[in-house]
Amino acid sequence: MGWERRSRNTIVRGGRMATLIKGSKLIDGKGGVIDNAAALFDGDRIVAVGRQADMTIGPDVTVIDAGDKTIMPGLIDAHVHLSHNGGPLAARESLHATDHEMMIQCVKNAQLAIRAGLTTVRDLGGKDFITVAVRDAIAGGVIPGPRVVSCAHAITTTGGHYHAHSAEVDNADEIRKAVRFIVKGGADCIKVFGSGGTTTPGSNPMAAQYNVDEFRTAADEAHRMGKHVTAHVHPTVAIQAAIEGGLDCLEHCNWLSSSGISLDQAVLEEIIKRDVYVSLGMPATWYRVPVDQIKDIMVPDRQAQLQPRYQTIRQMYDAGAKVVASSDAGTTFTRIDELGLLLEFLVNGLEIPAMQVITSATGMAAEAVGLGTQTGTLEAGKKADLITVGGDPLEDITALQRVDLVIKDGAIAAQAGQAVL
Repeated sequence: MGWERRSRNTIVRGGRMATLIKGSKLIDGKGGVIDNAAALFDGDRIVAVGRQADMTIGPDVTVIDAGDKTIMPGLIDAHVHLSHNGGPLAARESLHATDHEMMIQCVKNAQLAIRAGLTTVRDLGGKDFITVAVRDAIAGGVIPGPRVVSCAHAITTTGGHYHAHSAEVDNADEIRKAVRFIVKGGADCIKVFGSGGTTTPGSNPMAAQYNVDEFRTAADEAHRMGKHVTAHVHPTVAIQAAIEGGLDCLEHCNWLSSSGISLDQAVLEEIIKRDVYVSLGMPATWYRVPVDQIKDIMVPDRQAQLQPRYQTIRQMYDAGAKVVASSDAGTTFTRIDELGLLLEFLVNGLEIPAMQVITSATGMAAEAVGLGTQTGTLEAGKKADLITVGGDPLEDITALQRVDLVIKDGAIAAQAGQAVL
């Protein structure tokens, strides 16, 4: 690769050994590409990113040569369920899992995630404060895993979607108290089930569970305590109520109505105007698993809904909405290490440009989970969270399924498919 060491502008980092990683290409997570690139980091922070030929390093800098691999930010999945197993009936099976079983599943999923190049995940629904404990164990170096942004447990109506593991509250006063209790317990964000869902018998995915004032109460209280708030919303009526209530992010955003799936242009324009993020939360069941294998847990006409849903996703990307490619990992037929499959589908199946998809799972995702100033892009001052992948994902998006090296907070977290503690 032809490294040149020069006396001027030599980088020496306060007595500590800095590390430089070089590869055939670097994708920065905000739309930029550098060929024959390198990234220099010291401790847990990136110092410089650029062309190899323009970098100058001192004799004490450790060099990692990634050869023909691509360097890019660690992947971020903004919608996961660490305590679920990702099996055929994962959401329903979790209803009967003990706390100990859910904790063990969290630990397993944390290791799967880091091995797959996920350096950050946002957990949007577990039981009580289990995922908060797992988050802290990872941060403390007790177990390997990605950085976790946790909602602890979500907010829903009495008997509402995911009620078995959520706080059941039915008016503004109860919502306010629930938000305070969840934040007191250590949550990083607030998750509201704004509509019913298909995996909770008796809930209605076609109707909103809260009105605008109730959504606004959740948002105002969360914002007062410095937390962002997101909502599970399937129907357009719930999407509209959530954005009018001041929420920061929408999960799924399926555009359901009594007439089927169809994007409401006026509501989309309001989403864009208000800078609301749309986190797809799109399980692999939708595009990878034959419908006849899951027909007992999906609404009867789901097959007919797939193509209209895909069309709304393309429309949101094309319109410039802040779309985040998230997987709902842990739920039905979606393992936590399968984000790469969703990204492949978005590019090869829906023909969304690879760079746009990659950005939506790195820089854009970091912003959505409240860490945009810390991670998600490769630039000076940001966390040294990066991965190397086999090939060029801009030419072949499946390269994101060939993660070789994972660096989180400036330390090797996984290599060749093995987690490092």
